[in-house]
Amino acid sequence: MSDQRSRHFRRPAAEIVRELRNLRSSPLRIDDENEAWMDGYEKPPPPDLPVTSRDQLEQLQLSRHRIGLLLVRPSFEQAVTGCFVRVNINGQEELPDHRIAEVLGTCELDFGYKVEQIPTNVALRLRYEDLEVQHEINDVSNLAFTQEEFELWRDNCVNQAISPPTTHTMTRKKVELYNALQSEAKPLALIQRTFAFALRPPQKSGIMERHGAVYPWRLKHPLRFAPEPPTTSPPENPPSGPT
Repeated sequence: MSDQRSRHFRRPAAEIVRELRNLRSSPLRIDDENEAWMDGYEKPPPPDLPVTSRDQLEQLQLSRHRIGLLLVRPSFEQAVTGCFVRVNINGQEELPDHRIAEVLGTCELDFGYKVEQIPTNVALRLRYEDLEVQHEINDVSNLAFTQEEFELWRDNCVNQAISPPTTHTMTRKKVELYNALQSEAKPLALIQRTFAFALRPPQKSGIMERHGAVYPWRLKHPLRFAPEPPTTSPPENPPSGPT
């Protein structure tokens, strides 16, 4: 009786082979979180892609004001390295010309200067175009990158074979900056009292002040004042006749 029952429920070999072939050809669903066998499975991290837009790069931008906040924190150099700034590459007496620059690190100057009210002798080592240049923190702009500046920076990365920052780098630097800003700042009074470098005299702001109240360039179109017309006295009243 048992042999008859077993023969009755035995599946054909062709049917079993067909099902095995179907299973082999069907893709393995590893991203279906609703399956019970997926309990405890962790999604793979997102791909590490290079920055391709100005909005992405601005997440790594440091303004002059934010650098001043980081300057009084203990992990200043680590926090700013790898970030980007908008820096004026021209001198005080020239029209400003800004570039997007990567912060490679910091260095110390032989003299001091003030960032707002904070005395310091720290400068930034910046890379832009094919140069690595030291810049004072006051050369950094508080404004956002322009689209033209971003396209120039991106073209320079291609021409100089410089790898742009990636999304993973952006995430890591945002965490570093947050932690640095949350750390305890050194009191300004203590910094001013212990600062040992002679401060460089501040630059005079106005162009007339910087050149001793004399305009430094010859005007292309000097103002021409027309001569004033001669003044004529009104005619005297004729003598009145006898009344």
